[in-house]
Amino acid sequence: MLLTYKTHLSKKLQLTSDVWLYTFTLDEPKEILFIPGQYVILFVPQENGEKVRRLYSIASPNTITNEFELLVKLVPNGCASCYFEKLNINDEVEFQGTAGMFTLKENPRNKIGMVTGTGYAPVRSMLLSNSKFQPPNSKFYLFFGFPYYKDVFLFDELKQLSEKNPNFKFYICLSREQNLDMIPEEDKKYFLLGRVTHGFEQLIENCKLKIENFDYYLCSGRDVVESLKEYVYQKGAPKEQVYFEKF
Repeated sequence: MLLTYKTHLSKKLQLTSDVWLYTFTLDEPKEILFIPGQYVILFVPQENGEKVRRLYSIASPNTITNEFELLVKLVPNGCASCYFEKLNINDEVEFQGTAGMFTLKENPRNKIGMVTGTGYAPVRSMLLSNSKFQPPNSKFYLFFGFPYYKDVFLFDELKQLSEKNPNFKFYICLSREQNLDMIPEEDKKYFLLGRVTHGFEQLIENCKLKIENFDYYLCSGRDVVESLKEYVYQKGAPKEQVYFEKF
């Protein structure tokens, strides 16, 4: 049975022109317990008194239980987006949860993450909750897709995570840029031109890795996830090793 969480907005941080990081502090109950990768259900009040449900993956670590974070892309005229835009600090917000099966599986296989935009939210929770991936020799390769460099968010955080954990490597994949001239020289090693699938192919080819030796974690919009699923299946990924969340 899902719990109802009464919260208030305690912080909001603008990451790009249309992506925000919202922090909600628990009022009743005082803590939230979840598995990294799970989501909460937001209740959006309507003028007629009804409430519309919207699902958002928790973007914060499960080691923090008195609050949680959501990565939100504000869509013009979107029902939930309009609600988020009007939220002020200390406004009360109601959620239900937690739910979802998009969670890290405990096995010795290395992991491949392919996400775009705010599809990074559940993977961020996984990364921040696990200082090391178990067992110790298990690695996580993240391919994080954006159209343009200006769309990139939380890059410095990702760099810090990769510097602290040798088992984690990430690549920002820019699908619509023509070059990487705008990126500081010291950061170019983290960037690739093209889609996340192109970055994945480079890793497999350069490191001579076997596709069937990985677990795959895919998160993005519905169409993108369906395309990524078919792509990794065609490449030889066993279906039972492919996990996905779509929105």
